[in-house]
Amino acid sequence: MKVLLLTLLAISLPVLGQHNHHEHGHHSSAHRKPIEGKDKSAVLEVLAKNDLLFNAFLKKDSALIEKHAKELQGYVGSTHTSLLSNVKSNISKLSSIKSTNTNEENLKAYEAFLNPLIKVVQEYDVGRNYNVFSCPMVKKSWLQNTDLNKEVKNIYAMDMLECGSQDTAF
Repeated sequence: MKVLLLTLLAISLPVLGQHNHHEHGHHSSAHRKPIEGKDKSAVLEVLAKNDLLFNAFLKKDSALIEKHAKELQGYVGSTHTSLLSNVKSNISKLSSIKSTNTNEENLKAYEAFLNPLIKVVQEYDVGRNYNVFSCPMVKKSWLQNTDLNKEVKNIYAMDMLECGSQDTAF
């Protein structure tokens, strides 16, 4: 009897896990539009520069945060891909990120810039490295390079750094 129950449990767990996986809004790369050439290079460079800014927030280094925000703003402003048009329309938010601001003020500006970039990652196949994470407690989403940061790193609630979940699995 125990063997039968264990067998049934072993069979049902992967199925339950797959069902639960879809319930939480996970996306697979099969649903994203392909991008190539200069468009993909531009988006990947924006994501790499965004990752530097994200990690500066993790380090709580306000001078580095301002530096990377300026670099990201400059790069996004110089790109010529229509894929980033919504992101580009929010780059002015990055200019309000200053080392003299509170972390909360800088995060508010960053979030306004980041939300359109999240949509790009959800819509276009930029590879598997960048995934969307969110925290239901602060009701915010962010991008993480899951090759560098596999665990949840909630920059919006540094006192609860691990609070949140990975919403996509590209």
